[in-house]
Order: sequence, then C-alpha cells, then structure tokens
Amino acid sequence: MHQISTALIALNASLNNQNLFQILTNSKVQVINKVPINTKEGILLELENLKPNMVFISSTLPGVIDLIQVIAKAKQISPRTKIILTVSENDKTKILSYFLSGINALIWTENIYELLENAIQQVNKGCLYICGTTAYDLRTLLQNQQNNDAKSDLGLLGHLTDREIEVLRSLTHGINYKQISKILYISESTVKTHINNIFTKLNVNDRTQAVLYALHHGIESLLKKPHILKNITGEIAQK
Repeated sequence: MHQISTALIALNASLNNQNLFQILTNSKVQVINKVPINTKEGILLELENLKPNMVFISSTLPGVIDLIQVIAKAKQISPRTKIILTVSENDKTKILSYFLSGINALIWTENIYELLENAIQQVNKGCLYICGTTAYDLRTLLQNQQNNDAKSDLGLLGHLTDREIEVLRSLTHGINYKQISKILYISESTVKTHINNIFTKLNVNDRTQAVLYALHHGIESLLKKPHILKNITGEIAQK
C-alpha cells in the first residue's frame, strides 16, 4: 500500500483546479494547506507550521522576497520538504539558478498536467526531475556559459578567495547576511568581514556596486561544477 504524501500548493489560481487535485489524488498526495497560498511569504509561514513532504510553487507567485531566497529559506525551515517548481517563458535565463538553488523538480507550466504525476514519482524516489523543455533551456544556458567563459574578463574577481566568491554569489541572488551565514555555516561577523574584503578588492563602495560588478564580469564562471552537466544528462536519460 502506497504511503500518503503531504503537500502545500502555492500555484497560480489558473493551475489550482480540479485537474490538479485529481492528479495529486492519483499520486497519493494530500494537500494540507486549508486556504490558498497567494504569496511567496505565505509559503514560508505554512512550511514553518506544517512541514509537508513536498511543496508545489509557481515561479510567478507574487511577493517581496526573491524566489531564490524563498527556496533557500524553505530548505532551512523544512530540509526534508521536496520543492517542485513550475516555470514559464520568462524564466529561461533563471533556470540554472533555480537548479543550483536546490529544487527537486522543474516543470514547464504549460505541461504541468501531463508531467506532474511522473515528476512526483521521480521526486519520491529521490531523483531530480527536469522536464524536456526546461532541460533544453538548461543545456542552452550551460553551453552559453561555457562559450562566455572562454571570452570572459574576470577583472578583479580573480583576486577574491573561494569563500569570498561564494559570499558574493549569494549577494547576487539577493540573500541577506544572516541567511548567508546559515548557508555557508559561518558567523554573521565573518560574513561581514568577507564582504568588506570584497568591497576593498573590487574597489566598490556598497553591495549594489559589488553585485553589478560580479554579474558584469561573469561570477558564475568561477563557480563551475564539472559534474553538473553529467548529472543532468544522466537524469534526463533515465526519464
């Protein structure tokens, strides 16, 4: 007998309908939020209280907090909760960031009804699920990044230590000092020390200037993980 999984639904109103609930029922998934979650902030509040097995999130859900930061906080609040993210046309350039943030499944919104059941099955097995459309976008981003790496001028980024690069990359994702300290397992005072060193080495005066410099000079190329593409293609091949 299949065990019932619990889930929070934080999807656009257009997706939150009978078709969705039928798929979830067939997949032995029980929705436990009593009222619709309409904002990113609402996701974190419900996670704190309910600690579900999985949460379904639309990338277009409104809210003040950046989605990458929401995912990071969600992982801290409920580490065992699987995050299934639906994305749209406007997310093409963000697919890699979403993937690296630690989500468990990426589904193109237009294909959610035909792919969701399979995604749930794969996630329950401990696998990463990427639908064909998002896999294609991800491959394109990785190929473009490889091409850009050959041409990129890292400028003063080359003077930063590995830890300073990690801190700076967190800043480019909108993560605050407190969250950086938790993600990197260092104290807030250490985070501030790293950031002051970053400002000095990049010859900038504040966080905004540092982030703009990092993005302009291709900070992602300093954080390449050679196993990523291999893992992605392996997962896709299994689908």
